[in-house]
Amino acid sequence: MQQDRVKSAARVFAILEFFSEHRQPARMHEMTASLGYPVSSMTALLRTMVSLGYLEFDPDTHRYFPAPRLSRLTNWMDASGYEQTVVLDAMHRLRERAGEPVVLGTQEGLHLEYVVSLHRYEGTNSHIKAGTRRLMIQNGIGWMMLSRQPYSEAISIYRQTVTRGLLRADDYDEAAFAATLQAHAATDISVLHARHLCAPTAHWNASMVSTLIPAPYGHHRSLGVGVHGPTDRITAKVEMLSALLRELVVDLKSQL
Repeated sequence: MQQDRVKSAARVFAILEFFSEHRQPARMHEMTASLGYPVSSMTALLRTMVSLGYLEFDPDTHRYFPAPRLSRLTNWMDASGYEQTVVLDAMHRLRERAGEPVVLGTQEGLHLEYVVSLHRYEGTNSHIKAGTRRLMIQNGIGWMMLSRQPYSEAISIYRQTVTRGLLRADDYDEAAFAATLQAHAATDISVLHARHLCAPTAHWNASMVSTLIPAPYGHHRSLGVGVHGPTDRITAKVEMLSALLRELVVDLKSQL
């Protein structure tokens, strides 16, 4: 009985993959010929999927097609929709007003990954490529994300970073980590200067002002936006950039 259930489950996914490949309505005999399943098994599976609302059946053409219910099951996993439309538009507006490069970051294990990077149009530019990674505990957006996590999870990130040899405990101990974490927990804006970090980065004379941004319910990863550039230029704009980032958060909340 258990083997039959496993086999049926595998066949259901094969049917869904059939539609993913063909992308058009199909009759049962087309699916049977393509997948090689017995007609009796295919009939039972299709009837069940229709009755549960996962397939639609047209009695006039005798064709089946995936129902909208299927797309709703997994559309919450799509990061690109929100990030590449609403957030990206907001980032472009932020760059125009700030006159500085803007990045979007998300946590990837022990690292903060910049998934979008908008460069400055002209002048000195602290270049960050999309896909670049920085240690969570050496990054403003990373610190903001860690400060919103349970302490047990945040300290685990620190300890794993040290255990893997990515940072020396002698250079940055747990007490220093806890103090920085607490400071970020008490604010909505992070101001981080590369020269104050305990390990070099690609832009030693750069700074970043960053904040966390809201995401739709069910969005599967945390997001943060930062404005960066040469330290002297960013330092002179800290108040303005902080205000712009707060406005961005309010704007994104209004669109959820």
